[in-house]
Amino acid sequence: MSDQENITKENAGQKEIPKGPNYKAKLKFYHCKSSYDCIAACPEQAIAKGADRFPPMACLSDDLLPGKAEIDKDKCTGCGDCVPVCPNNAIEMVAV
Repeated sequence: MSDQENITKENAGQKEIPKGPNYKAKLKFYHCKSSYDCIAACPEQAIAKGADRFPPMACLSDDLLPGKAEIDKDKCTGCGDCVPVCPNNAIEMVAV
């Protein structure tokens, strides 16, 4: 493992979270329940609230659903701060 790659143990289900410039945060869209904890945790402001959206056609409601978190890959530095704060395990770090 290079000095640029730092894998540390975090309290996200006792998993090791890969961190560093060779990693980027990736949203697991269907796991995201729009808590937005990740937005506050991101020191680079790489995560923002996406646009509200209409529910699937099978749903009988006209109420808009809250937007999912959106990650700007160009701003993400791979710090991994967003991963442990997500209550739905909707963010993972992937190698780039």
